[in-house]
Formats: sequence, C-alpha cells, structure tokens
Amino acid sequence: MPNESVLRVAHEFVDSDGRSPFREWLLNIKDVRAQAKITKAIVQMESGNFGDCKAITNAHGIFEKRLHFGPGYRIYYCFDGAKLIILLAGSDKSTQRATIELAKGT
Repeated sequence: MPNESVLRVAHEFVDSDGRSPFREWLLNIKDVRAQAKITKAIVQMESGNFGDCKAITNAHGIFEKRLHFGPGYRIYYCFDGAKLIILLAGSDKSTQRATIELAKGT
C-alpha cells in the first residue's frame, strides 16, 4: 500500500458500457445508514486511514477493505499511482468470492 500520509482521491471504475459495479452495489443497499458508513469509510481512505484492509491473494494489486458492521461489507479497490484510489466493487461476506472475481476482471 502506498505511503499513508499522502492525500488521495477515490474514483469509481466504469466499464466500457458506462456501468460502475461499485456504484450499483452501493445504491442497492437498502439501509441508508450503511450507505453513509460506507461513504464515510471511503473518505477516510482518501485521508490515508485504510483501517482493516489486506491485499487479495493472486489478484495483482487488488485490496479488500473490511467494514465491521451489518453483514460484513467489503470494498474492493486498487491504486493508480500514489494519489488515486480506484473503487472496483463492493459486497458483503455472503457474496465475497464472486465479487473478488468481478474485481479481478475489471
């Protein structure tokens, strides 16, 4: 992971059809408090506070941020240089494996 003291900007990955898997996942969460907590976690990541995160094995630079509320939400992301965070996808614990495969394909 890059230097923690660098301010970063988070952007969503958008595929060739103009779809953002991350945005679609976030907007499908019915609990607006959970949406707010996930958004807050992204702001914290931009400030360098990545919290509970780890590199995904055999995923070539994809990381998983684990959020400890609700059903165990996950944010999958990568870096483009030191200052840009690319939000690839999101999931909860129940769809984790399939979402990691989706993130690897982006």
